[in-house]
Amino acid sequence: MKKLFIISGVLFISLSAQACTNKNGVSAPKATVTSASTVAVSPVDTVAKVSAAPVSNLSTELVWYSFEEGYTKAVKEGKIILVDAYTDWCGWCKVMDKKTYTDATVIQKLNADFVCVKLNPEVPKTYAFADKKMQSTELLQWLGNGQVSGFPTTIFWLSPGKDEKRYAQPGYLPPTEFSNLLDMALAAKKK
Repeated sequence: MKKLFIISGVLFISLSAQACTNKNGVSAPKATVTSASTVAVSPVDTVAKVSAAPVSNLSTELVWYSFEEGYTKAVKEGKIILVDAYTDWCGWCKVMDKKTYTDATVIQKLNADFVCVKLNPEVPKTYAFADKKMQSTELLQWLGNGQVSGFPTTIFWLSPGKDEKRYAQPGYLPPTEFSNLLDMALAAKKK
């Protein structure tokens, strides 16, 4: 059974995860991707779509929003914001895009209950939302409660617009483990 840990307001689960550290840290082993298929990650201000095999009546495409669009949509619809913090140089980020975010079950859960946001903190930008205004790196650390030290990091903001409880999960997770993490985030929102 996987365990849920909350340390200093940051959600950690006991799953093995692979992450790329920042340029000042030690790098994780590079992932080797042998397929010719790739997932295009859009710039911060555009939307990217990722396709998978059909799942029930929900869309088979995963839509990514800019942070401001995602925040507005999540507040309006009462959904959880999922922030995928990534960098262009991170090998495990690319594996997460290719394997996890293309999984039909993951896409179904994300489309039903989450608003998905891509955030590359290395792209200089000022973000304005609610009563806050932050630069890219400030936003990342604020979202991750000052605990983000590698990529990818998945951040869950359970009730944007209502409270500021945010939880972070560092590292790559394969589809099954990521799907379990999504279930835990939904359960935490209902509490």
